[in-house]
Amino acid sequence: MKAKYVVSIWFLMAGAFSAYAQEKPQKIGTLNMDYVLSALPEIKAIQSQLATLQTQLKKQGAAKEKQYKEKYINYQMDGANMTLGDRQKLETELASMEDDIKSFGNSAQEKLQNKQAELMKPINQKVSDALEAVVKENNFTHVFNVGVPQAGVDILYYVDPAYDVSNLVLKKLGVEPPVSN
Repeated sequence: MKAKYVVSIWFLMAGAFSAYAQEKPQKIGTLNMDYVLSALPEIKAIQSQLATLQTQLKKQGAAKEKQYKEKYINYQMDGANMTLGDRQKLETELASMEDDIKSFGNSAQEKLQNKQAELMKPINQKVSDALEAVVKENNFTHVFNVGVPQAGVDILYYVDPAYDVSNLVLKKLGVEPPVSN
């Protein structure tokens, strides 16, 4: 009688686990962000704005380099005939101009990246909202990037929080999780 009872409980538990597993099966999708972005009409306007800014920054950088080269040529031609004080003053000015050119290059790159982030923020939010809607409508548990790997581009765009094992790992390490799932 006990064996029959244990077998019945085992089948009941197996059925419950099976029902749970069938209730939320894993469904994996992929997203090629490069493809999606290239199809959006707003991207062309953003690319145009960034190209214009890049051209302006290159012109400014070229103007700084031209001024430096003119001063340097002047230094090479007239440096031997200058007084020690004038020559040192010009050398200091040239060194300062070199630092300014390097600083401008870094600043220009940062300005371009900031502008790109600013312009892309609403597009990224729009794509993120659309992805979230697709995930919910189609019951995806994971969505992976299938585009070309790039710095700053996610590999995993979405994962159902039910599959997060962080707290299980913490418990295995003997650490009480600060937040329970």
